[in-house]
Amino acid sequence: MAKLEFRGKTYTGEDEIRATLAAAGILFERWPLRGAASADEQVLSLYKPEVDRLMQERGYVAVDMVALRPSTPGLAEISARYDKEHHHVDDEVRFTVEGEGVFEIEGPDGGFLKFTATPGDLIVIPAYRRHLFYLTSASTIRCIRLFQDRGGWEALYEKIVN
Repeated sequence: MAKLEFRGKTYTGEDEIRATLAAAGILFERWPLRGAASADEQVLSLYKPEVDRLMQERGYVAVDMVALRPSTPGLAEISARYDKEHHHVDDEVRFTVEGEGVFEIEGPDGGFLKFTATPGDLIVIPAYRRHLFYLTSASTIRCIRLFQDRGGWEALYEKIVN
């Protein structure tokens, strides 16, 4: 189950995580786990109803899968691209199918929310929201990703100054 750490408190209940993230403008949902599937196409098929709903509701146009494991070539270099504070011009949408990872997300007051995603967790980090991501000690995560642009997005490290 997901875990959220914020302002010295740790939340593990689904409702309290959802409410705390919602207050910060971050969508959190729990989707039912539907068994193990090996091929990405099988996983996408298992979660098609939820993915289609999210695409329709939020205007996403592309979906894919990403998997990181200890055996992933260049895992350290891949991880290093996202473990520093950055943002994207598109929402960052992740549904965790396997493994776990940590998102540290800037909250409305400048403090950071530390969210540990586990299988069944969907999180939507709004476009332009500063965050970083890293794997837990298991070094494994497999996620469905959704995008508002078919080209995906890139990590932008410079802060936006108003």
